[in-house]
Amino acid sequence: MRGYATISPTTWQTDIKKLRGDLEAIAVYYHLTTSPHSNMIGLYTLPIAYLSYEIGTPHEGASKGLARVMEAGICSYDDDNEIVWVFEMAKTQVAPRLSPKDNKVISVAKLLAALPICPITLAFYRHYREAFHLADQIVLEEYERAFKAPPEPLRSKEQEQEQKQDHEKDLGSGSRPSGSEGKGDTYTHARESETQDPFDPPSSLEEGRALLAGKGVPARFMEDALHRLMKGKLFPCDIDDWKLEARGEAA
Repeated sequence: MRGYATISPTTWQTDIKKLRGDLEAIAVYYHLTTSPHSNMIGLYTLPIAYLSYEIGTPHEGASKGLARVMEAGICSYDDDNEIVWVFEMAKTQVAPRLSPKDNKVISVAKLLAALPICPITLAFYRHYREAFHLADQIVLEEYERAFKAPPEPLRSKEQEQEQKQDHEKDLGSGSRPSGSEGKGDTYTHARESETQDPFDPPSSLEEGRALLAGKGVPARFMEDALHRLMKGKLFPCDIDDWKLEARGEAA
């Protein structure tokens, strides 16, 4: 947790001015810049469930507030990795530029290296690579390789859908290895039908925990289940998997 953060009074004439009239968006903005999850580079993991709980608004309100902050050009958010990047935080909390021998160079590199390489973190690396001398940091060798790698060609949604359909055909064909029929095959088809109806996200973390406890989610899987539930990505078959795994470990 950071013990100190700089918030300039000019924020009211810049970032906050873009959010006037939207109290949820303003709450989200101040949470992004001062929350215990944040760091000095403004690039960190932040599940929407945590944001919702800490600003005291339902999941939908937190998501809408975050979307408004993004529309204002203040931050971006990676839904898959649950990572937020507040664009100007590194400049205000670190510096616009650093000298190669500044100890903050290593600190920035370590914070970035702790995050997975994905579009949002790679964008940060690309943006601050020269200003913070990140290319010279050993802990960021993977980032440098990803930065220099040629971009992969973008696939259209039609191509992705065709690939998915081909994959489903392969699963449904007789090309499965011998011995794969029976219980495993029946479970696969049951899972495909069940995954069409995820649980609706609850209005609070407490409500979510109560729901999961009622469904019998094993304690070791509770946090993962809660994150998925709050994002609307938890399916009944996921809970069944966890229960089976827990019973197998107990046996």
